[in-house]
This record gives sequence, C-alpha cells and structure tokens, in this order.
Amino acid sequence: MLLLCPQLFFTGCTKEDSGSDNPYDTWNYNERGPVMKDLPIDPNSIQGLHKNIFKPTCSNAGCHDGNFEPDFRTIESSYNSLINRNAINYDPDNPQISKRVDPGSAASSMVLHRINTLIQGTQGIMPLTLDPESDWTFKKTQYIKNIENWINDGAKDQFGNTAASQDFPPQLNGFIVFADNSPTPLPQSGKNPISIPGGTSNLKIMFSFADDKTKSEDLSSASLNYSLNPFEYTNPELSLKTESSPVMAKGINGNQVEYWHSYSTSVSALGAMPNDVLWMRATVNDNVNPNTPIPSVNAAFTTKKYVAVIVR
Repeated sequence: MLLLCPQLFFTGCTKEDSGSDNPYDTWNYNERGPVMKDLPIDPNSIQGLHKNIFKPTCSNAGCHDGNFEPDFRTIESSYNSLINRNAINYDPDNPQISKRVDPGSAASSMVLHRINTLIQGTQGIMPLTLDPESDWTFKKTQYIKNIENWINDGAKDQFGNTAASQDFPPQLNGFIVFADNSPTPLPQSGKNPISIPGGTSNLKIMFSFADDKTKSEDLSSASLNYSLNPFEYTNPELSLKTESSPVMAKGINGNQVEYWHSYSTSVSALGAMPNDVLWMRATVNDNVNPNTPIPSVNAAFTTKKYVAVIVR
C-alpha cells in the first residue's frame, strides 16, 4: 500500500488534455515588431501644434507651464484652456477679439493676435522668450499658418471633434463691488484689487460668468469663498444670490456684460484688517461639468488680482 500511494497521487493529479494548445508554448521572446517612432502628425492639428509649437516654445519655465492659462503642458490642457476661453489681455484697438481661440475664425482669435501684434500695456509679442530647442525663429511663418489652418478648420480636438460638439466649463466674465448701496461700482485700476474706502459699512460683491451652452442666470451651485491666501481657501462656501435681472457693467475685457450673481455682506463680517487683501473665488456649475472654481487654480495671477479687494 505504501508503494502504491505515491503512484496514485501522481496519477490523480495528471491534467487531462483539453484539446487546445497554449499559445505561449511557442512564444518567441526575442521577436518584436518594428518600433513606430516619430509617426507623422498633421501640423495643422492640435497634436501637431502641441508637438511643434506649444510644448517646445510656449510651455517653457515661467511661461505657459501650468502657472497660468493657457496651459500648454499637454494636448488636453492646451485645447481646454484655448477654445472659447476669454482672453485676459485685450486690445482696445480691436475689442472684437475677445476669445483666445474662436473656432472657425483665426482673425478673431487672440492667440494669433498676440503673435502678430504688439498690444499696448502687455509684455510684448508672443512668444516672449525662447528655449534653445525651439525652432520658432526659423519656422515662424509656417507655424503661424498651421495655427490659422487649425482654427479656421473648426479648431478640432485630438479626436477630430469640433468645439460645437462639446460643453466647456463656465468662465469669469467680470467682477465688480458696490459700497453702501451706491448705484455705481467702486473703481478698479486695471486688474488690481478693488480698494474698499475706509468707513465703508456694507458691500455688494457681483460676478459675471460666461458659458458656451448655458445662460449665466441658469448656472447652479453658485457660491463664494474668500481668503487671505490666493492659493488656499478654507472658509465655508457662501451662497451667491441670482438676481431677478442683471446689472450691466464693465467686464474683464472692458466691454459691458451682465452681472447676475451677488453676495451682500458687512465689511466687519469679512474679518479683514486694514490693508488686508481678500482674494475672492466663486464656484459654479453648468449642469454638465463638475463644479468649476473661478478663478481656477492655474489662472493667471493677474486674474486672481482682478477678483480681489483691499480693505482700507
């Protein structure tokens, strides 16, 4: 019996033939297909623009490297921070150019206008600086034409979809503040924080939002937060009121826009000391995208200053 047990054990564990071959039995680990490097990319596509222009020329340190929009680090961030997004700097001589990229119209897209035109009050014609690996100097004419072609062809994304088939998050259209029930907003110098005069008792803070598919008055979950630190907001969210009719006033691009959302408060409730800067941030939802903070984390610092107040 002792001699038979091992024989029975090994016999019982023998795997029956299933009738199919294991494909890995004949696998040759030394064989591989050709490496497909540097596949041709259409230079008139967002992929081609990112590879040839945005990444090597615009996404250099201190420029559009994620510190502010447009964010040219990836194809996705490039596309989403360009299409139908309000330009932060505007040209008083060409007020009709308000979008960074206006799909179908290169002539009314600020991204090209900043490359071709010196706008007074800005740092200069884009790009401001060039990294050694950039070939912009030698291929500028060709690259500008590529950008024009992409925009005029509808500014398609990496999957060939046009902007009309997408729904983009809301964005900032304007910021104003009224003091002590005045019918006129407090003045604002450029995009610097709005100065709250000493002795002011009450404030009415108003935001103007823009969305490609949803009316501003229909945006939901609108709230306000403020902080002494423009990079950290830990206070509870405060609900913004939707007005029954809009207030017409100057927007971020200098044009007249509608202000639907407001928050009224006493100056003392803000808990600010004299000369404190209070950085404001709104959050809204267009019922398609997730809640959108405005200004965003990666917004230009000039935008953060624009949506701020300083208590005198």
